[in-house]
Amino acid sequence: MGKESVHSAYSNSDALKEAIKSGAHDAFVYIFNSHYDNLYSYALRILNNENDAGECVQSTFCHIWDIREKLDIKESLRSYLYKSVYNNSISIIRKNRALDKYEEKGLADLYFSRVIQSPDAEIRLTDSETRKEIIESINSLPERCREIFIKCKIGGLSYSEAAISMDISVNTVENQMSIALKKLREKLKYLIFF
Repeated sequence: MGKESVHSAYSNSDALKEAIKSGAHDAFVYIFNSHYDNLYSYALRILNNENDAGECVQSTFCHIWDIREKLDIKESLRSYLYKSVYNNSISIIRKNRALDKYEEKGLADLYFSRVIQSPDAEIRLTDSETRKEIIESINSLPERCREIFIKCKIGGLSYSEAAISMDISVNTVENQMSIALKKLREKLKYLIFF
């Protein structure tokens, strides 16, 4: 089956679910290629570790393949994938006994934890203008503030790693992150009420 015919054959969500359930390899490859990057990005924001994020997403797809015959997905396949990645991420955090460290890194901030902990909210972000507004808000931060925010929140660096990479103090990183989060909360306060 050619690339275009695979895409059109699986544009129907129910047909795609059935194809996966029946073990169609091309259907599995299709969902992997269609969703891997966004799921990896989502897992990376939760776990703040590239290796853990990759492992999380890969194990999600492996698990789906392993249980494909028993799959009973009531919601959309996409929602199922996001919820699976979220659950696997939490398992990895617990396994690594890093929950306290995870919260110390600032991921417990009200807005960001609300987005990260809600797969439905993540899907809405991906599908809407909201993502554009968030990017514009981040880009409107003062230069150093924006650079630190991107390194820590998007790049997954700890405050000390960001400080080393920028040759500044950890205290400066903490102060700039506080400024960034305050400004973003003000600009994006409507998102807190998902």
